[in-house]
Amino acid sequence: AQPQIADIWAKKAALRRLGAPIDLARAALFLASDDGGFVSGHGLTVDGGLMLRV
Repeated sequence: AQPQIADIWAKKAALRRLGAPIDLARAALFLASDDGGFVSGHGLTVDGGLMLRV
């Protein structure tokens, strides 16, 4: 992405940064682990809080 566009989107997110592949990987790892064993039928949004501000 162009740096200017990336900066605009990062400023809109609650965490003030864009996500990285590791952010998605950690969410997937949690859901696949014993710690996420009781999570069922839920869509996990990994967006750094972007939907809070759009």
